[in-house]
Amino acid sequence: MSATFKNLLLLITAVLALMGGYWIAQSMRPAEQVTTTLTYGGGELIDFTLPDLEGKKRSIHEWRGKVIVLNFWATWCPPCREEIPLFISLQKKHPTDDLQVIGVAIDTLTAVMVYRQSVRINYPILIGEENAMPLVAQYGNRMGSLPFTVIIDRSGSIAVRKLGVFNQTELESLIDPLLTAP
Repeated sequence: MSATFKNLLLLITAVLALMGGYWIAQSMRPAEQVTTTLTYGGGELIDFTLPDLEGKKRSIHEWRGKVIVLNFWATWCPPCREEIPLFISLQKKHPTDDLQVIGVAIDTLTAVMVYRQSVRINYPILIGEENAMPLVAQYGNRMGSLPFTVIIDRSGSIAVRKLGVFNQTELESLIDPLLTAP
């Protein structure tokens, strides 16, 4: 065996060993947690109109005077799907209170209709598709990540923005004071 062939074989072995070590290190690394961001206050309700599941144009101002939980989501987003039962429960808990959950789907009408039926969403869903991404940015989510939720008080001021998934305790602790405020 020539010296050149031995050196080439040694080089290939070293590269493969480095690649294998890198792959093992990456596969053993713990999964990164989804970053969540919670910010308080800052801004007013932003006017928009989007179609609902029946194609009727709906304005956010229809719900002015109520506490609004405005959730931007998509059927292809696992954290969004994880959070939706919480919003269903919240709307069920406050059916006559001055609270309205509104979903804005960054998705297709067909996908949303199928998903809505399967989980029985009990609040209005507006179809934004990719056209709603500028609205997401206007509400403060410059990254465009989902889920993204904006809680708006009765006067139309933004009380809370959250990038990431709410848990029940956290959401109720933010909603309850707004519902009892004059």
